[in-house]
Formats: sequence, structure tokens, C-alpha cells
Amino acid sequence: VTPHLKKTLEIEINNYEKPIKELIGKSISDVNYYEIDYGEPFWDESEYHSLDFGIELITDDREKYYFVWGSEYTQYDVKFKKGEILDVFSPENNAKKYNAKENQNWTELIGEKICGIESFWSYWSLINEKERNYYPQDVRIEFENGKEIWISAFEIRDETNFGMQDHITIFFDKQTAEKYNIGKKNVV
Repeated sequence: VTPHLKKTLEIEINNYEKPIKELIGKSISDVNYYEIDYGEPFWDESEYHSLDFGIELITDDREKYYFVWGSEYTQYDVKFKKGEILDVFSPENNAKKYNAKENQNWTELIGEKICGIESFWSYWSLINEKERNYYPQDVRIEFENGKEIWISAFEIRDETNFGMQDHITIFFDKQTAEKYNIGKKNVV
């Protein structure tokens, strides 16, 4: 990475993280998952949750934030926004909402203050192409009780892992995140 590209990427990463870091100091009071309605939920895979759309976090001050797979930097990246997730995905689009607050993975996070946020970027390039296309692949959120979650544009199908996917996958511990190489792709 050239010094100029490194500086440009640092600015891009700071601009991406700035709205997410608004969560620091807040605590999550409720969690909703949104996925395409397959008639039953498919998101709970015990060691991770994989959503065929995204996650909405409601904070203690009643603000709403969401992570979905997006296309701001590349076809499938991690998109973060403050506001209503239903602005981008709605029941008319065959969306189903699942409240995950009582799920055992969330019970020890609800009410805990967020104390750190970090994004991890990756890149892709075409064969025989020197130019790299950088994008946010993973976001790590750290809580005051020492717990962490990783939110990734990632899918696991038939025991095969795929980054840059139209899924948002949430990992609830460092060991599981490392098992799937989540949070190791920071490029600067």
C-alpha cells in the first residue's frame, strides 16, 4: 500500500467509523433481526447468527441503528445507518422481523455500555488487475463487561465460508470470529 493510498484509506475508514462510533457510551436495549421470510427463522446457528438481511439495534435513548449488507464500497459490504431499517427493507419486500433480545447470546449484552468500535477492511481485485477495491467487511463492537460481537458481510453455506455476501453474520466471541477469519482483514 502506497503512502498516498494508505492516507486515503485512513480517511475513508474514519469517515465510515464516525457514525458507528456514535454508539460508544450507549447501551443496547433491544435487538431485532430482519431476514427474507422463508416461513421459519434460519438465523440461529448456535455459534453465530446469520441473517439474510440485517440487524437493528435500539439503544437506551430509544435511537435506532442498523447493519445490513450494502453496496456503498463494493457489491456486498457492511452498511451501517442510524434510523429505520424498514426504510431499506420492508414487509412488502418479504421481510420478517424477529426479536432477538431474549436469545442467550444477547442477554449478557443488553444494558451493557458500548466502549469500543473498530471496522476491518478487505479488498478485491480482478485477475491481472493491479488496482485494489477496498471495502468494510467486518465491524467489532466491544462492551464494558469485556464481551465483543463481530458483524460481518459473511455467509457460511455447507461448511464453506464466503466473505462479501448478501448476509449479515454476527459472531459472539473472539474464538468463533477467529475460526472464520473475521476481524483479521484490516488493511491499514
